[in-house]
Amino acid sequence: MPKLSRRSALLATAGAGALLQGCANPAVSANPKPRHYVLVHGAWHGGWAWSRTAPLLRAAGHTVSAPTLSGLGERWPVAAGTSGLHVHVSDIVDHLMMEDLNNVVLVGHSYAGCVVSGVLGERTGRVAHAIYVDALVPMKGQALASFVPAPVKADYERLAAQNAVVPPRPPQAWGELWGITDPAMIAWATPRIKPQAARSFTETVQGDPMAESVRRSFLKCNRNPNPLFKTIGAGIQKDTRYQYAEVDGHHDVMLLDPQRFADALLRLG
Repeated sequence: MPKLSRRSALLATAGAGALLQGCANPAVSANPKPRHYVLVHGAWHGGWAWSRTAPLLRAAGHTVSAPTLSGLGERWPVAAGTSGLHVHVSDIVDHLMMEDLNNVVLVGHSYAGCVVSGVLGERTGRVAHAIYVDALVPMKGQALASFVPAPVKADYERLAAQNAVVPPRPPQAWGELWGITDPAMIAWATPRIKPQAARSFTETVQGDPMAESVRRSFLKCNRNPNPLFKTIGAGIQKDTRYQYAEVDGHHDVMLLDPQRFADALLRLG
């Protein structure tokens, strides 16, 4: 075999390194323009739900904020029973304004699809791309309660009238619900999961989320067996106003497989 010159060897090594780097994280090279991601967590969770994903987005050259909604996470003592959807929408609208954020990628997981729709309905002009992650996609006049069976809706409305909270499902149900089965993760998440105001499930989106001209995407977690999210995803696939994509993971994929989730998020642009 012919011996490579020093210069040729260095070039070959550099080329191989670049190739391996591209294979390891193809989404990074596909998104060279820095973006700001505002990550909004789902029901009973908090900003902590993004703790494994946010560093990966930053490593890819982007900036990230992951605000916790009122009455949840570390903000659970803040008017827990009255922190409904309208308060949560204000949380994010105020976050965009206070931090002077523009052209953001607004990401909403699960329940936070209601928050994303509400923010779009406010027409802040600060959102460039809205991404619903395995989420509800309500229109004006709809709430989370619009998507559940009538008896469940009635329970939410009864609790909301009392300014009461909806307790989270017990850890034994987290495997089916969110994909969380690892004992260490359950132990870590247990003190962080908090009850949520029933009003957040019954209050409706006030403005028209389709009135603002933004990119819209839906990222489906394809290992989530929940039929509601399967139905929503199937409907979105037929809606040309949305870019549809899937990630190979359960509902809480941002915690379970953050690299796979971050790559899928970045590929959406």
